[in-house]
Amino acid sequence: MYLSFLIVLLLFFAVSLSSASYAESQFPCVNCVQIPSYEIDLYKEMFPLTVWTDSQIYDHYSTIKVNGHLKPENSIAPILGVVTNPVGNIVTIQQLSPDANGNFSFELNTHSSLWTQNGNYILKVQSGSVTRQFKTMFTLVPSLIGSVDKCTFEEISVLANNERIYCIPFKITNGVITNTEGKLNSDTNEIILSMNGHDVKSVIFDIPRYVLDSKSSTNTDSVFTVMSNDKMIEYQEVEHDSDSRQIKLDYPNTTKATFEIIGTHAIPEFGSISILILVVTLMSILLIGKSFSNGFVKF
Repeated sequence: MYLSFLIVLLLFFAVSLSSASYAESQFPCVNCVQIPSYEIDLYKEMFPLTVWTDSQIYDHYSTIKVNGHLKPENSIAPILGVVTNPVGNIVTIQQLSPDANGNFSFELNTHSSLWTQNGNYILKVQSGSVTRQFKTMFTLVPSLIGSVDKCTFEEISVLANNERIYCIPFKITNGVITNTEGKLNSDTNEIILSMNGHDVKSVIFDIPRYVLDSKSSTNTDSVFTVMSNDKMIEYQEVEHDSDSRQIKLDYPNTTKATFEIIGTHAIPEFGSISILILVVTLMSILLIGKSFSNGFVKF
């Protein structure tokens, strides 16, 4: 009785915080856990079955390296892995067998007609009963490889330090832009956008959130830091939604302008609520284990 009450209380607390923290990001899988590399060993000890990917964000030309661990004493059934796309369709099903130490690995190729959707993909693995189940999530975003000419004349071609090219839409008031260039450093969470033109008064950049974003500790939007000619400048946020943020900047009284925009992250991050989700998951496993010791969940 006391255990049930504690679980209900934890669930209420977690849901309350998740509603506040993830209202804007629309996190689609509250039971998914994205394991940081420095916590892999901890999760392997705490869970009977774990799985993780080598990154949290990929494009449609990626090879996703997946690793996992099933405690050897639980190796009584094969591991079934299922990946679903952002609209809930299954894109792949794999049956896996761990080695003698309980480790397993496989690869997912996103360059396929089944992986055309942008957004969050859910990877679920299970071995036998419901208590040996684990879910994680990764994100596919659009990007280009090779020629910068694949971006339109209304977009800036941005070369990232992962060797991918991303297109940043922009609009200008008056004047003409003759040349553009962009660089993204995901390690320092900054993007540098350079333009050549004349008689331009202002420019609006439509920055995709998966490329660069700025968030507070409560996962709400925070301001970017914007520099031009080594000086901090102000900007106007024209519009924003779950996909992008549009910021308007005054164009300097010169032919060439360079804007350095600094955010809080250039790849999705997993917030502090993961700790609550972990606690709730552990408590739920204890309760479910008492009632369904031999159940199997359908994918």
